[in-house]
Amino acid sequence: MKRPAAVSTLLAACLGFLFSAADIVLLIFFQQEVADALGVDLQKIRVAIGVGLLGSAVGGMFFAQLGDRLGRVRTLGLSVLLYSLSTGGMALVNNLGLLFALRFLAGIGTGGEWSLGFAMVAEAWPQAGRGARGGLVTAMFNLGTFLAILLYQSGLTWRGAFAVMLVPALGVVWLRAHVPETPAWQALAAARARGATPEDEPALREALSRPSIRAVLRGPLARITWTTTALFAFLNFAFYSFATLFMQYLQSPGASGGLGLSKADEFPYQLALNVTALLGVMGAGALSDRIGRKRMFVVCAGLGLIGFGALSAVIGGRTGEGVPGGLFPAFAVCCLAFGVNGVLGAWTPELYPTHLRTTGPGFAQNLGKGIGGMAGPLLAGKLLPSLGYAGVLGLPGLFFAIAALFALRLPKVDGRTLEGVEGTGYLERG
Repeated sequence: MKRPAAVSTLLAACLGFLFSAADIVLLIFFQQEVADALGVDLQKIRVAIGVGLLGSAVGGMFFAQLGDRLGRVRTLGLSVLLYSLSTGGMALVNNLGLLFALRFLAGIGTGGEWSLGFAMVAEAWPQAGRGARGGLVTAMFNLGTFLAILLYQSGLTWRGAFAVMLVPALGVVWLRAHVPETPAWQALAAARARGATPEDEPALREALSRPSIRAVLRGPLARITWTTTALFAFLNFAFYSFATLFMQYLQSPGASGGLGLSKADEFPYQLALNVTALLGVMGAGALSDRIGRKRMFVVCAGLGLIGFGALSAVIGGRTGEGVPGGLFPAFAVCCLAFGVNGVLGAWTPELYPTHLRTTGPGFAQNLGKGIGGMAGPLLAGKLLPSLGYAGVLGLPGLFFAIAALFALRLPKVDGRTLEGVEGTGYLERG
């Protein structure tokens, strides 16, 4: 792919992921204000967060299949429109039912974006440096989170902040005009049009003509799909239980076991969340090109185990009023560990053949996110009264360790050539 087109593809994936991250995180920051405005218990807003992530599971399965049938770029535009309009519509919410409905629709849109963007980048750029490009796209989640922080700190009401999220819908016009389909997908589409599919491989011929979720749940791809789904479930359980509960820990009054910080006092932690995770995903993605995806994943998981163990110890050892000593560096190490997502951005597209490159990762990542994202905040809230902040905020380290065990079961496919029409022979070499 020519460099200008490859750069446009990279930019489209970055912007799509940036705004989808802002969409996901915005409600986490405004959770208390939304609960107060709607006159509902805070736990119901946590359910709404989970509903959005459950919607992403549906979106991942739906849009990911469209990406393999209709093309990555066209489908990406549809997913951006859906999450932008749904999130912008939250500015008009006046009851819990409408909030749930819009969060579910927005989740469907954000669910489609992840697998589409990473497939586009993997196919548009050469093998060398693919991990670094994947890390860059993943870093957009942190910039999107920072955008959500700016909206939260800006003085806008929660309704005004959600209304801003209508902006990405305008970017779809640029996307359709300036971003071409990748060479690998064009080669696949041309082969389908000619009927030039392997006659001696009926299963492959069927999958090429009409890819479906069933294709990633059969044969050698089944183990990869379920292993990757479990991996994503534990990572998302770790992230969303951590993100929602740590924000609550900062905001809740001392009488409830929290720190009772103001918005201004929360800002250093919100900034650290983004800066350290940004460095983590970009560094992990680039290093995965050098030491391998699997090894880098284990390194990040080790950081998670250490960081969350330290965070639990610091919070549990707090005496008196004020911020406990060591909280900030422990928190920063936890955020750095989520650099593991920079590895996955490059790894997961390489695990699947071109005709399933959005279907497979979309199914695994979004089902895992739906399970982990839905269960994480709810279980964290349920366990809080018995375990306290120290106990619950130590659990994500355990989930990192379990995710690493699943990662070790995946094949080594680092930097492989991505052909337009391919079977699963590359798995035997990995």
